[in-house]
Amino acid sequence: MLGECPIHDAATGDTYWIDIADPAVYWLSAAGVVRHAFERPLASLYLCGPQQLLVAARAGFFLLDARTGRRRALPLSAPIGGEERYNDGRSDAQGRLWISTMDRRTQRPIGSIASIGAQGRAHAVAAHAVIGNGICFSPDGAWMYFSDSAGRAIHRYRAAACAAELGPRERLLALDGHPGRPDGCAVDADGCLWSARIGGGRIDRYAPDGRLVDTLALPVANPTHCAFGGSGLKTLFVTTSRMSAQASVTPGDPLDGAVLAFDLGIQGLPEPRLAEDVYATALPPTEDVTHEH
Repeated sequence: MLGECPIHDAATGDTYWIDIADPAVYWLSAAGVVRHAFERPLASLYLCGPQQLLVAARAGFFLLDARTGRRRALPLSAPIGGEERYNDGRSDAQGRLWISTMDRRTQRPIGSIASIGAQGRAHAVAAHAVIGNGICFSPDGAWMYFSDSAGRAIHRYRAAACAAELGPRERLLALDGHPGRPDGCAVDADGCLWSARIGGGRIDRYAPDGRLVDTLALPVANPTHCAFGGSGLKTLFVTTSRMSAQASVTPGDPLDGAVLAFDLGIQGLPEPRLAEDVYATALPPTEDVTHEH
């Protein structure tokens, strides 16, 4: 229904993504696809150990063993307002967790960017976005990219490797007059940003200075996110949606909602794992822990 947040584990060759609207985590391996269903909506995914994932729900976090489906609630939280919920996120090269937030009613610019580091230490900075999306990092870790979907802009923040604080924000680009909004994104080994334009039927590739250098046209209107994987990290996986911006199912292409894969010949970056001391304080196992309120 609403595919999101693809991540690839270069060490194992596994690829994962989530369905937000029909809640589930998908695991693609050499053996095929496994689906782990959940009762409440999910937000984003992070790599831990092999076949071990940290899953963000809209209001909390838990660990998932992709092999068994077992999950454990995590006593993690970030200092966000009661009218916000978690959304898209990524880990950085130091193993910290970063996650965007958004207004639960998708109306007010109250979204923030939160981070969780060692021993669950967390903080958040205001991003002034209605829907925060597309967190990812430059190859040298000097910049964090952030998509303001409703504002149709992509920003970047100075990122310090030694600390979880973000430096000043600057607007990297405002989208042109073509349809669509910036959603999830990924960075390749050349430092170029690949941004899914939901509603626009394309993935745009931007140089580090914000110049549009290439466009990947898609057979669907609503790409939501992208990630590099496959052999040599040269395959771009693209999640898509069957739902319109009004959260209703719309008639469209038979590929709507599919995960697409493109062999581009352009190398991506490996997805970092979360540092163990971010999530090692997990609670005892339980079978139903989406941490939703």
